[in-house]
Amino acid sequence: MLKYVHHVHYVVENLDDMIAYFEKNFDIKPYEVIEHTERKLREALFKVGPTNIQMSQPLDPNSGQGKFLKEQGSGVYHVAWAVDDVPQIAKGLKAKGNKLRNESGITNSPLGYHTINIERDQTQGLWLQLAEGDRKA
Repeated sequence: MLKYVHHVHYVVENLDDMIAYFEKNFDIKPYEVIEHTERKLREALFKVGPTNIQMSQPLDPNSGQGKFLKEQGSGVYHVAWAVDDVPQIAKGLKAKGNKLRNESGITNSPLGYHTINIERDQTQGLWLQLAEGDRKA
């Protein structure tokens, strides 16, 4: 079922500093930097093989990512595993007793792919996300 790491999502205090750090130390630049005004955050997207690195700087300290940053500091927000057939997997997870983020179990990412988010009380506090599809330009 799990194919590879679809993306690793980091939350950081200063996005510009992290972009500069990645360029200086790993010789990679983001393929896109986005300001999501409605979501009140900035993101840089990097590609490493089949895996995306999603780096976010929350602009609202009361948002979910803002609270994460305040409580835990910069770090991994979640890891998403690539899968095929999100609707079927969501159905199967629900049948096994998993609680998913919403009724259908499927979320449309603002970045263009489909995700399943398993509620953390099911996973010993880990945010497990499954993702299908790629970034839509």
